[in-house]
Amino acid sequence: MVERDSYAPGVVITSTGLDRRRTISRLAFAIAVVALLAVAFLIIFYAVGGPFGTANDVANGLVGLLSMALAWLWISPRTTVWSRVGIAAATVGGLVMMTGSILIIFDITGWYLAGLVSTTGSALIGIWLLVANRLQRYSARLPRRLIMLGMTSAIFMILGWLAVPGVITGIDDPQLAPWFVNAGLLSWMGTYLLYPVWCLWLSRRYGG
Repeated sequence: MVERDSYAPGVVITSTGLDRRRTISRLAFAIAVVALLAVAFLIIFYAVGGPFGTANDVANGLVGLLSMALAWLWISPRTTVWSRVGIAAATVGGLVMMTGSILIIFDITGWYLAGLVSTTGSALIGIWLLVANRLQRYSARLPRRLIMLGMTSAIFMILGWLAVPGVITGIDDPQLAPWFVNAGLLSWMGTYLLYPVWCLWLSRRYGG
């Protein structure tokens, strides 16, 4: 079974069929579940402590890696400049998010600097999410509201770029950080809330 998707006028996307759709659906669903688990772990950690902080860190890293995999599979072919930009951003972003998790899991840095690193990775994934949804604007496959949700999620995630100066200067204390660095943490509203909802919706569309 072979399908053809139009991403934009003059750009035709050829998929590998039902198996590819199912893989995209499963990846998107996995991202949503892991991201929501990350939120749950964080809430439980602040309530009772214990190993749930580490569980949250692991989940954050997995969100990054799964998002990288979804980006490589969903954007196809990778022949246009924007598709390559999106793939590159998602790849680096996934690795940076995983790096942020490693920094705190192994006590290489404090939680704040590690969080800024993860925030930067999330911002890069947000660039992919914005590019990918813009490329889908002319596709009949996805509803416009899903595309708009993806773009809105991406914009929130891209706010994480405000955290980059904190990463560069190695700030590891929120009280020492400029206001705009702390404001960059608002990007987690996209990563933890809007992005999982978009992934669940995408999973349903590709799995249905």
